[in-house]
Amino acid sequence: MQRMNLNREKLMKQIQVYSFAAHDAQLYLDSHPNSKCALDYYLKHKKLEKRAVAEYEASFGPITIPNEACTWEWVKGPWPWQNDKEWGN
Repeated sequence: MQRMNLNREKLMKQIQVYSFAAHDAQLYLDSHPNSKCALDYYLKHKKLEKRAVAEYEASFGPITIPNEACTWEWVKGPWPWQNDKEWGN
């Protein structure tokens, strides 16, 4: 269980890092729309974020509500930012 928590926390941290980097690049692109380097950086981090989210969701459940959700499965476990101790496990 301890190892699973570490993997979950590591993946969540990666998602946060990639998301922040992509968002920061997006803000930069607002004022530098012709920067190919910034666009490449943005696209790279969006791809890394998408891959990390897919890996996280495959192992630990959804981070956000899917558009096609018919049930609320995502509420059956801890929230992505909670650890097992906070959840009561």
